[in-house]
Amino acid sequence: MTDFTGFTPETIDFLWELRMNNNKAWMEENRERYRTVLKEPFDALSAALTKKFLEKKNVPQMDFSISRINRDVRFSKDKSPYRASRWVVLYDAALQGTAWKERPSFYFELSPESYEHGLGMWCSPSAFLAAYRRKIESNPAAFERMAKKIEKDPLFHLEGRAYKKFKNETLSPLLQAWYPKKDVLLVARGGMEDILFSPELPQFLAEEWSRLKNFYAFLDAIEAE
Repeated sequence: MTDFTGFTPETIDFLWELRMNNNKAWMEENRERYRTVLKEPFDALSAALTKKFLEKKNVPQMDFSISRINRDVRFSKDKSPYRASRWVVLYDAALQGTAWKERPSFYFELSPESYEHGLGMWCSPSAFLAAYRRKIESNPAAFERMAKKIEKDPLFHLEGRAYKKFKNETLSPLLQAWYPKKDVLLVARGGMEDILFSPELPQFLAEEWSRLKNFYAFLDAIEAE
């Protein structure tokens, strides 16, 4: 695998064109282009990013998974066969197969017009989310200190769907925004910035994610009953 040297304008052009020509015939004509301007650079980024992040203090062993270009359209109204974006997730290396989907992970996603990155959990089972709520309730003061620090961060913002049925009015207004979450996402977004085209992108992301290590540790320690 070659070193990551930054994405190129051709990477972005390919994603735009794929969005406008999302069909099998176009993809077959551009398969080699896909490999050279998107797949190989993304593979190199993912390996470099994992290495850079593991150089940070108090970071557990991590593995990575990269999105496939093909979409699973079996249960979707959108029958477009391909993703016009690409993402990588970093997760606990002890997890097997697709178990990472139910646990917290760091992520980076590149789209034709922008990028985003951060920390999230998207497909956690109800037992895990119940344990998440119990952990907040067990020590709300400690969680509030952590949440306040994140709320003051100029880069990352809390997002994600929330359950309407789970409420705890004994918690502070701040914690009531975190408590009922179905998806817990700390997200940062950017446009077509110079860092995307730089070999320093893995270092940049690793530095930004290091600010979320404490919250990752909180989530990663949760054991569903």
